[in-house]
Amino acid sequence: MKNRHVGKYVCLAQNTYGTIRSREATVTFGYLDMFSTEERQAVHVKEGQGAVLLCAPPPHKPEDLSFRWMLDEFPIFIPLGKRRFVSQRTGNLYISKVELSDSGNYSCFVSSPSIAKSVFSKFIPLVPQAERSARRYPADIRVKFPETNALVGQNITLECFALGNPVPEIHWRKVDDELPANHEISMSGAMLHIYGVQMEDEGTYECEAHNSKGKDRHKAWLGVEAAPEWTVHVEDMRKDINSHFTMSCQASGKPQPSVHWLKNGIKHGNGNLTFSKLTFQDSGMFQCIAENKHGIINANAELRVIACAPTFEQNPVKRRLLGAKNGRVVIECKPEGAPRADISWSKGTELLLNSSRIHIWYDGSLEILNVTKQDEGRYTCFAENILGKANSTGGLEITEATKITLAPSNAA
Repeated sequence: MKNRHVGKYVCLAQNTYGTIRSREATVTFGYLDMFSTEERQAVHVKEGQGAVLLCAPPPHKPEDLSFRWMLDEFPIFIPLGKRRFVSQRTGNLYISKVELSDSGNYSCFVSSPSIAKSVFSKFIPLVPQAERSARRYPADIRVKFPETNALVGQNITLECFALGNPVPEIHWRKVDDELPANHEISMSGAMLHIYGVQMEDEGTYECEAHNSKGKDRHKAWLGVEAAPEWTVHVEDMRKDINSHFTMSCQASGKPQPSVHWLKNGIKHGNGNLTFSKLTFQDSGMFQCIAENKHGIINANAELRVIACAPTFEQNPVKRRLLGAKNGRVVIECKPEGAPRADISWSKGTELLLNSSRIHIWYDGSLEILNVTKQDEGRYTCFAENILGKANSTGGLEITEATKITLAPSNAA
């Protein structure tokens, strides 16, 4: 029954303006099987030697298991420290130097926080063999953290533990750099925790185990990667019909995210979307999707292609304008209209053309230089596109430039 519901799901939302699609949601079911019922073989080890008891956890999902070991009966869990260590990666129990007091029956206790379930293995007898004079052994690293990648913001733990007699000391360093400020060492040196990993924490890490008989080293690379984040994302847009337009969005991440588009829930292209001549059919709901192996993000925007005859209802030409003699005057003309209106100007009944003193700018503004009294009058802006025409008129008055007729004098 559960397997029928396993899979990926998306939600589609639709109205008259278009359709958008949610991110995929994955449905899985966690499980933690029972350990095998087969008897575990006894482990015989000489006093002073190291020992490893294998957990071999049963099939499970997800991977976030925690491990402890019981001694002889539940709920007696063995204490951990400098001499004993349980790997939270494999579940194995490591004893760096076996003592006669370690004798007993051991069971691996496995818990899955995700599904709130715990199971334990058959007991493994540990049988230390007394030695008249226990030999000494050099440090031998048996728990070695692998080369791995961490996500920015994630907490990560590196494990390192050694067998040996005397019990080895463990020390950590980052090759050619300082250990991150956001680190902590626990379990008598066996665990290096890095909290809220950042890009600068990437590098080679080394643990060294040593005792009076010798030393051992292990090092491996810790890479730092990142889920996608927007650096430029789309927003709702209103564009004129027949206009040229490029829709773009950009995301950062490691590995570099791939970018693709959906229009009304259907794949529409990769990279930037370029429209050479917008039509009403280009209107709709667009989604930019950025994805790498660590995640998916999306940004939604509506593109609405509009068309209307020019109108000055919102932005008429100013009715009264003042200009200083011999100065410069700019009269603005900002009609609404789609496609963009063609602009022309007249003074009274005279059509104005560009000259050394008069210029009509691309945005529709009329500029007049070195104005005189002869430039006074009524100026009309004409706007026209394929859907219609409109005009708006304002009056220009020229005043004398400000002059200082009496300069201030120094007060006695």
